[in-house]
Amino acid sequence: MTARRFFPNFINLDAPYNYHEKWDINDPERYKYECATMGCRTRVFENRFGPKTSIGRGNLSFSTINIVRLAIECMNIKDKEDRIAAFFAKLDGLLEVTAQQLHDRMEFQKTAFAKQFPLLMRGLWIGSENLSPNDSIAPVINQGTLGIGFIGLAECLIALTGKHHGESEESQELGLKIVTYMRDRVVEFCERYQHNYSVLATPAEGLSGRFTKFDKKKYGVIPGITDKDYYTNSNHVPVYYKCSALHKAQVEAPYHALTGGGHIFYVEIDGDATHNPEAVMNIVDMMDRFNIGYGSVNHTRNRCMDCGYENAEKTMDECPKCGSHNVDRLQRITGYLVGTTDRWNKAKLAELNDRVIHGK
Repeated sequence: MTARRFFPNFINLDAPYNYHEKWDINDPERYKYECATMGCRTRVFENRFGPKTSIGRGNLSFSTINIVRLAIECMNIKDKEDRIAAFFAKLDGLLEVTAQQLHDRMEFQKTAFAKQFPLLMRGLWIGSENLSPNDSIAPVINQGTLGIGFIGLAECLIALTGKHHGESEESQELGLKIVTYMRDRVVEFCERYQHNYSVLATPAEGLSGRFTKFDKKKYGVIPGITDKDYYTNSNHVPVYYKCSALHKAQVEAPYHALTGGGHIFYVEIDGDATHNPEAVMNIVDMMDRFNIGYGSVNHTRNRCMDCGYENAEKTMDECPKCGSHNVDRLQRITGYLVGTTDRWNKAKLAELNDRVIHGK
């Protein structure tokens, strides 16, 4: 199915951070103890205020930090150690603002009454069945999560070190230090505000271009940073960087344990995956080997909308079977399976066009 239609994606229940001590493969109710995601990547599992489950909860809201801009603002500092120290100081300040903003929003949401949400508060959310119509929804929604996201780790590292984490071990070390710092601060925010904060590897559907546009206008075109129409999705290796699937997995895997709010690993493969399902199986096995929490495979798939003929050619403007020009090309953009790209923004289309195949 994945080879033909891109979905399903794969959750690695064996990854340590996705594990639940009550999970048993022989238990027909094991779904209660399984980590789940929104298709794009948002993950809900840990819970400080109730059962550790993905059922009856949700991600209430999240805010994303433009870590690229913080790094750009530090580029003129010549000494590398001072430059990185300045970056962390800026990051710390923005993390404080983001956590406070999410807290203020949550406190407002808590003022609502159960009767205002007749569907959600009739047993759909955990604990909602115990609420009376005029009760506050506070104890129920506080079991949801608040995400602090980030975008453009690759460009951030280029600004700080000159290279991204896919091409430099030094940059990879710094990248992990940055996201670990965010995770550690989020743990502090959980204690301070008593919410389920988490770090989210933001999918960046609109922000990838929006942030870049603002930064390009303010700082000009900076090679490797603002010279494209988009910032790289969260902690991903840049889509244009040619490397093996193995190398991509080795670089991105450690970030999954740090981003409890959601993450995903993508591999671009060539050829007709329906003739080579072993390629998909090998990638899933690789996810298991490196403790990648969630991942999937991208490839090419064309379909004639008149006769149903399919192939995996790079382009198919005319159906070789019936001659129809009513041809649909299946593609995945930030988790969405699309047949046409007419409605997508300039930034995501530029990213789509820059993608390269990840070899063995």
